[in-house]
Amino acid sequence: MILKADLHVHTTASDGRCNIDELISRAKKCGLDAMAICDHNMCTPLPETDFILIPATEISTNVGHVVGLYVTDIDFERLRANGIADAAAAVEQIHARNGLAVLAHPFEYKSAVKEKFDGIAFDFIETANSRAPMKIKNANELAVMYAQSRKLPQTGGSDAHGSDELGGSYTEIECDSALQLESALRQGKTRAVFVRRCRWIQKGKTRLNLSRKNPNPKKTAKSLVYFAYTLLREIFDL
Repeated sequence: MILKADLHVHTTASDGRCNIDELISRAKKCGLDAMAICDHNMCTPLPETDFILIPATEISTNVGHVVGLYVTDIDFERLRANGIADAAAAVEQIHARNGLAVLAHPFEYKSAVKEKFDGIAFDFIETANSRAPMKIKNANELAVMYAQSRKLPQTGGSDAHGSDELGGSYTEIECDSALQLESALRQGKTRAVFVRRCRWIQKGKTRLNLSRKNPNPKKTAKSLVYFAYTLLREIFDL
């Protein structure tokens, strides 16, 4: 059987717009079987539920973002002792906790070059991400080529910051049953699926929501300007 897992989802614990219950409700309607909760630089505690939730995190590093799947405890203080976390050290911690390290949306930025990622022991490359093409149109295609060059399995995740973004990208996992999902994922039995790009207005709403959580006149003003910018892009389909 094939199970569908969105392996890159954010909640209100970091910069998401929806809590876990809201995300689960929408995920079921979207036909998803599982989600990885990847809040930024933290391991969000997960509730007991009848829906498959994968404990995870998204770590900001010197080469970009690294997702750790099946981890519940990362020493972020140690990783950031000298500033931004070193990617190799982050991957080492993920592996020490029996987690899986995913290089997330590696070519989302113009400054990204594959040499920065070489030599780091990633388990997967995220090659379907719904936000990556907003900045670099062929970001996912570049990630596919890099994954193929390293012969690494690929994952997909919407990078959802709201329930309305869920399923924009996901991972198909070949397994015998839902109970075997983790085992199949660890064996790399995956296929990354891109469905749609995130809408600009969704990104604008995320920025506004974050400014409400941390009120600051300057940041609020910038968020309003950015929201207006995303609204214009949405209207004119830019």
